[in-house]
Amino acid sequence: MKKLMFTLALSALVTMGTQAQKQMGDEHNIEVSFTPFGGNPIDGSTIKYRNFLEDNRAFRLSISIANSSDVHAWYQDGEENETSPVSPQLNINTKSSAIGIAPGYEMHFDGMDNLSPYFGIEVPITLGNRSQTVENWGPQDVTDAQALELDQYVVWNVGNEQGYNTIGLNFLFGADYYFSDGIYLGFEAGLGFGRTTFGNHTITTDNLTAFNIRFNQAFSTEEAGAEVAGEFVGQLEFDALDANGRFYTDYLENSDGEPYDYPNHISNTTIGNVFQGALRIGFLFD
Repeated sequence: MKKLMFTLALSALVTMGTQAQKQMGDEHNIEVSFTPFGGNPIDGSTIKYRNFLEDNRAFRLSISIANSSDVHAWYQDGEENETSPVSPQLNINTKSSAIGIAPGYEMHFDGMDNLSPYFGIEVPITLGNRSQTVENWGPQDVTDAQALELDQYVVWNVGNEQGYNTIGLNFLFGADYYFSDGIYLGFEAGLGFGRTTFGNHTITTDNLTAFNIRFNQAFSTEEAGAEVAGEFVGQLEFDALDANGRFYTDYLENSDGEPYDYPNHISNTTIGNVFQGALRIGFLFD
């Protein structure tokens, strides 16, 4: 029923669009994605602005923001130690964020009364970051570690973080259909080039002694104070959730106990189709 109502509504809009007013120059334009049959028909995660310099020329700028943060429990209360002291719940925190801008330019051509086809060019730029934090429970003193003084154990964190950036060049074609004065639906596709580079990913901890006892088998105060050798070139190729929270150990050693030799991804270059699967809906204003 929901899909049927959207279909009828779109049909009515097209029928009503006779002699609808298109851009004439000097207007501004705000646009979002429109997926009438999806769970969220209006998607505002990417917003496009246009300034029509004339009726056939427009400057465009797209802005997109994405952010997610999740917490998973990988050890329940008492799972590591059932008797007093009962071990606490330990969590894995995963975060990712990205912000993108894409300045560009459009040339519009004569179409039907309500149709405004165009060619365009844009330069998309994205800056992103990914981080993971894993909670551990264990000794923060070499003496406590040797004596197995569980009542002295503490919760401490080991983290992994990495940034990346993408820059591209897209050649686009599309069309806007004005079904009412200053209001349109449109599509867009094209050919694009993009290059992504990955920064070093860095292992960090909030308790250096506990970290060295756990991962480096430190048995002296000097060993426990060693700096974390935790900056690696290239993309992080594994996930804390898949690695059962032990991504630092898994990175230093493979399943045979040998140094981990998985090739790290440093950059990626693509040339291919650029297609916006959703319809575009926008309106003009002075």
